[in-house]
Amino acid sequence: MKKLLAWLCFVSLLLTGCSVRLPDGAGMQEQAEEMMDSLTGAAQEIAGGSALESEDVAGTETDTGQEGTFEAREDMPGAGGETDPAGEGDRPDETDSLEQDGGFYEDGWAYTQLSAGERQLYEVILKALPACEPDVSVDLVEEEAFDRVFQCVMNDHPEIFYVDGYTFTRYTKGDQVMGNSFSGSYLYDREEIAERTGKIEEKAEEILRGMPDGSDEYEKVKYIYEYLVAHTEYVRGCVDNQNICSVFLNGESVCQGYAKAAQYLFGKSGIASIFVSGKVGDGEDHVWNLVRINGAYYHVDITWGDASYVSGAESGFDGKLPQINYEYLCVPDSQLARTHTIDNIVPVPVCDSMEANYYVREGAYFETADMEKAAALFDKAYEDGTDYVTLKCADSAVYKEMEERLVEQQQVFRYLQTQDGTVAYTTNEEQLHLSFWL
Repeated sequence: MKKLLAWLCFVSLLLTGCSVRLPDGAGMQEQAEEMMDSLTGAAQEIAGGSALESEDVAGTETDTGQEGTFEAREDMPGAGGETDPAGEGDRPDETDSLEQDGGFYEDGWAYTQLSAGERQLYEVILKALPACEPDVSVDLVEEEAFDRVFQCVMNDHPEIFYVDGYTFTRYTKGDQVMGNSFSGSYLYDREEIAERTGKIEEKAEEILRGMPDGSDEYEKVKYIYEYLVAHTEYVRGCVDNQNICSVFLNGESVCQGYAKAAQYLFGKSGIASIFVSGKVGDGEDHVWNLVRINGAYYHVDITWGDASYVSGAESGFDGKLPQINYEYLCVPDSQLARTHTIDNIVPVPVCDSMEANYYVREGAYFETADMEKAAALFDKAYEDGTDYVTLKCADSAVYKEMEERLVEQQQVFRYLQTQDGTVAYTTNEEQLHLSFWL
């Protein structure tokens, strides 16, 4: 629809406006409802979770439509020159650019994936938006090419929370296109932008002051993951849910807000991160993050790590749903692909390492049915005062053996400090993990 309207208006040289907005709450709310349905099913599966008894009783068994019209004017002062709008001839080699190292969280990952011509346009947009500059002249790019670069700027810069789209204007004289300009679409006036920026910076500093001294890169990512899950409620249709204000100022958001807030905190912590978009479930839009830890890349989906996703479900499980789901903390492509499909505006690095995966780092990843390791994991959980233990298995063979020993043979009671001889537990063969409540 957008392309058709633009073409018709270009041919007729009408003076109409092309206003494009970034993902709004309506589309994201619809997808959130679908995701809630699927996750509610998971909660109900947990609700049917098992209560294992030690006295010979066997247990039983988990945002982005854009539309607008096009504007043509004959009153632009001066003339623009022809350029290579897409910059196809100087687009960076994908392999080289994906392997480059060094602080891309400062320049923005999407920026590193653009051609030289696109980078020039990116820099113009990035300079104009924080200054709230109107009618900024840009070279003779097609609106579709401009839209791609504009989206890259927004994906790289969560601190530009006050922009939700743009107006693109094409100037003509007779049949000749003379130039283009754009203006950002701002959610707040300058005074409110400054006020909100100050509050967000204060909140971020407060959050990061709680990070343990000497934290390595994995520990920084884990801290931010846990903090955002613990202090943010997933609320469909909440205010400002497409930007970081929803998280830092209101404590409630949807996936866009979670991912933007995480990206903002990662950057403040010196962690290179990427804002990633894609699909989940039956094709609903979703966003999450990708981080770099010790030179390797991992997916981090804080939204799916938050139990408030399913807090409205009638689980009937007596509050036994874990507050934090670590299944999406530092995972490789192979694990993410079970539930997510990447559909990003620029290529993202391959994630094929397990070194900084949560279960590996926490000693809960089992490549064999190692019962001594299981005993140590339960002991640590009691020592730390946690409510449950999750064991992640490397493959289905290990999973089946662990399930046989811990559940069917009831060896789990060797590691429990329970007084009543029962334990609540869940199993997930698809995700290859078993969880036991202490």
